[in-house]
Amino acid sequence: MIDQLKMIVVLTLISCVAALLIAFTNAKTKDRIARQRVVVQQEALLQIMPAGVTVAENKAPLSSANDTLTYWTGVAGSDTVYAFKVATRGYSSTINYMICTTAEGVITGMAVMEQNETPGLGARVQEVLSKRLIWNGLGGPKEKTASWFSEQFKGISINQPIAIDKTAGEWHGLDEKGRRRLKDKNGITAITGSTISTRAITNGLSTRAKTYLKAIRG
Repeated sequence: MIDQLKMIVVLTLISCVAALLIAFTNAKTKDRIARQRVVVQQEALLQIMPAGVTVAENKAPLSSANDTLTYWTGVAGSDTVYAFKVATRGYSSTINYMICTTAEGVITGMAVMEQNETPGLGARVQEVLSKRLIWNGLGGPKEKTASWFSEQFKGISINQPIAIDKTAGEWHGLDEKGRRRLKDKNGITAITGSTISTRAITNGLSTRAKTYLKAIRG
């Protein structure tokens, strides 16, 4: 009995110390994490917004729980696009991404901002393919930062069912004819071995993104 009490006391002390360390670490890093998320958000906006638009931040009411949606408009002449964040559950994490659409719901840009999916599988939603060699990649111009997975969503409509083609191979390996065939059926390719992460994003576009655009458009 005494040994059991000793074990309980020791485990309780260890738990308390661990909780204090976690709380201390969180207090020290939360501001830095918040600043980094703002940076990631701004980089995503630059990536998905068409060049030359005037960007403004806005709020729109959502029908559920008296919540509001933060979104951004990009205006160029009489044309306006809308950008907003979407979060959906993937295989092992919540995938946070930002999309930009026309008023009709056609995607003009998409960027995954944060995820913790399986390395080598679902984590490839952020994969950027490089054509550089290690010895000639230094000192040159910065490479395009959009992932191939995000690039294939351009031209896809969130107001139509999004098809996932698991037989064509991955988008970056297709020729122009293959890519046009996908666009014609409002489709994308799946990440090899990671259909769950792929489908999580398409489901978010077909449900949450459609709801958000409707709220923005009134």
